[in-house]
Amino acid sequence: METIEIKVLTESDLVELQQVSRQTFWDTFAEFNTPENMETFLTEAYSRKQLLSELKSSNSRFYFLKIDGKTAAYSKENLDEDGFELERIYVLKDFRRYGIGKLLLDHAISAAKLAQVKEIKLGVWEHNENAKAFYKKQGFKHRSKHVFQLGDDPQTDYILTKQL
Repeated sequence: METIEIKVLTESDLVELQQVSRQTFWDTFAEFNTPENMETFLTEAYSRKQLLSELKSSNSRFYFLKIDGKTAAYSKENLDEDGFELERIYVLKDFRRYGIGKLLLDHAISAAKLAQVKEIKLGVWEHNENAKAFYKKQGFKHRSKHVFQLGDDPQTDYILTKQL
């Protein structure tokens, strides 16, 4: 029997969060970027110092989705004066295509509704066709874009929103 759990992270989860963050980002984007830009980004964005700062933030929550105690995916939700943002949602390679991303998205939507916000927003790389199709199917609409700096490569992320 499979047990699925969504667990809020604490500082004691820092080492695993760093490992899962680095692995999922690498698996998702390495084939599209130079190793140097990937390593620069991973070193800066997923350093223990940076992740600890994000874990301690009162505006952010990280979650692991675990299946039978094994981490399958993670997400990061932010709530501040700018609204509710699903900043990260990544699934480990062995668990892709089983609907796990949808479980974390539903979790974020529920959290946004509990926070009584009118919309949820997220960013997705302009060339991530799978993610764009997934979010479109879930009712998200393209609203704007911004630069996502990956090493020395300025990339474009689309900002998607969903009315709640």
